[in-house]
Amino acid sequence: MGSHIARAKQLLLTAILGGSLALAGCSAADQGQSGQASTDEPQEAVTIEVIGPDANGDDSLYVVESSYALADVEDAWDLSQKAFDDAGLTYSASNSDYGVMLDSITSPADGTVLAFDEASGDFWQLFVDGKASEVGIDGVELKDGTSIVWYYSAFKEALPETELAPVETMAEAA
Repeated sequence: MGSHIARAKQLLLTAILGGSLALAGCSAADQGQSGQASTDEPQEAVTIEVIGPDANGDDSLYVVESSYALADVEDAWDLSQKAFDDAGLTYSASNSDYGVMLDSITSPADGTVLAFDEASGDFWQLFVDGKASEVGIDGVELKDGTSIVWYYSAFKEALPETELAPVETMAEAA
């Protein structure tokens, strides 16, 4: 009789666990033999953001912080190109003695080609993990959690500390 009680307890426990799993949105089949939820390893990822002037000259986001799986990008320049393309940005780059140089991005706000501005000193400055990069984009080593920001600003200008809004594009303004 003791084995019948033990078996009844086991069935009751299985039913309770099965019900709890179903309530959690998981089927018992998803849990495997042990009843433990399967845990996929989180993907390693990197983020990128692009900050440039809006039609009034105020900082705005051309690329809102976007996350890319580290496995899906070859290097930091590939990450940049994917983000630019995904946002529909027109850009130009060149190779120099210092590596890949981001020459310009066309403002989605007003169509201005933003390249090095001799009068203001503004250019597409690269920031890695919140600090101005000491190497070019093709010298940046990506690892899980790396943050890349392209910011149209003068040399040694820090990243904005306030939250920025996405740029209003010419199409949206019309």
